[in-house]
Amino acid sequence: MPQGMINGLCRFPSPRIPALPAWRDSKSSLIFSFGMDSTISPFCSKVTRSSLACLPCRSRHVRCDGKQPCCTRCAELNQPCQYARSRRGGLSRVALEERRRKSSTKNTVSMIWPSPQRLADDQMCQEVAREELPDSFSQPPRSDMGDGILGAASSPEIQVNIDDIQNDLLINAYYNNFHKLHPFLLPRKHFMRLHQAPSRQPALRPLIAVMRLVGYIYNARGWSIELEDHVKFSFSQIPPGDPTVVQCRLLYSIALFWYEKRTEAKLQVDAAIWLATECKLFEQDSALKYGAGDPVLQECWRRTWWMLYIVDAYYAGTLGTMNLKAFAIESTVDLPCEESEYESGDIPKPKTQDEFDCREFAPDDTVFSSFAYLIGAVRCAALAISTVPKAANKDDSIQMIQAADSALDGWLLLLPKMDKQVMNKTGEIDELMFQAHLIIHVATIGLHRPFSDLKFSRAEGISSCAREPPLDTLTTDLANVHTIRVLRSAEAQIRLLALPALHFHHTPFTTCMRTDPNDHWLFEAIGRDLAKNSEKC
Repeated sequence: MPQGMINGLCRFPSPRIPALPAWRDSKSSLIFSFGMDSTISPFCSKVTRSSLACLPCRSRHVRCDGKQPCCTRCAELNQPCQYARSRRGGLSRVALEERRRKSSTKNTVSMIWPSPQRLADDQMCQEVAREELPDSFSQPPRSDMGDGILGAASSPEIQVNIDDIQNDLLINAYYNNFHKLHPFLLPRKHFMRLHQAPSRQPALRPLIAVMRLVGYIYNARGWSIELEDHVKFSFSQIPPGDPTVVQCRLLYSIALFWYEKRTEAKLQVDAAIWLATECKLFEQDSALKYGAGDPVLQECWRRTWWMLYIVDAYYAGTLGTMNLKAFAIESTVDLPCEESEYESGDIPKPKTQDEFDCREFAPDDTVFSSFAYLIGAVRCAALAISTVPKAANKDDSIQMIQAADSALDGWLLLLPKMDKQVMNKTGEIDELMFQAHLIIHVATIGLHRPFSDLKFSRAEGISSCAREPPLDTLTTDLANVHTIRVLRSAEAQIRLLALPALHFHHTPFTTCMRTDPNDHWLFEAIGRDLAKNSEKC
């Protein structure tokens, strides 16, 4: 398999990204850069972390320990270390952190855990009942919602056990920020309606726990140990055979991966795939089986399988294993509908994969959803990757141009001319089509770069998203063809990332779906050309 393939790093809302992405010190040969909100938080492998990053570390999108006057990374590289001046004034950051620490130890939020006796009465939770449960949780540190780093504004209190989700701030934060990026759970109004049924509430509590954890990350710009512990506890209460656990673990794995908890994230997504196969969510009639006669719920289960399929591909590229577990499963699940139809509850008759694969012969009025095109993009990328051996050599150059490119180009050529634009007339970005285009271009760059004239830089090894460069030089007589393909896809990625959206708000995987096909000079040159063209217009 060629090096530098679909690499994805999951992060939560993160530093502000300008209209034209900062390519200059990107260190990956191939990075899935599914960005987020206009703020991008630093990597968070620990709960207690530096909320301040120096300018050199911030520009390279690497972790900074915030030591002053010089951070550890800059000291090791023997380079100047500078910090941006605070615009808020008041206490120094050290003094402010100390005040927060003292405040958090004084103020605790009491948690209402089920009593051990009550747990013992539940046969499914007997093992959990033997564990010693905490009585309270510390109040989370306050955060500044203005610039995405820890500040002085108050953050919402953490309440773990909550049944009134109608006005819950964290649930609202989930739907306002995350749901449209990965729309596989029920839409808000349908979820609230389902939760009103007392018989459904126990099964939904673990899912609500994960949703609130995601919402907290957007609201507080940080990780919550309290909510994480409650998520783990809630998983033990899921009834055996309930497919809701697939949704829980899938969503939880994404949250973990955003905060660089990669080992646990991989375990969660693998568990989700295994449970999905046990529940046979990959079969066409699974939606009817678990949908309870509700068309919206049936659509939800179709989306759950396909989102698991997509995220599995993202992880495979990120970890460099290219082990596409869900791709290897023969799925007969119908394709999802349009987002507007899903939100309204007016679910049409679902289209099949065969219909999508033969869409060039379909009537002109046949329309497939953006979700369907995203699924198609992942399928095409995986198919293209499978045509090239892992240990590629010069002889594979022609085979890749003939086989791999036909799959990737086919997806692009069959896009509707008028429909399925990434940005509509009102300036709203279709997030699913945004991801789909990025995947196609990332796959193109990853396949062609080893055969191109674009060399790998040693600096790329700094990035956690980058893959090891090939041991041997694979430059062939067709190197110019491969180089042009890489440059064109890189330019297409830049155009996508530079779309004039009101808010740079994309799926967290975007942070590592950005590519560095040669080095930062390539992106700077392409960026200058794009800027000149924009000025002419």
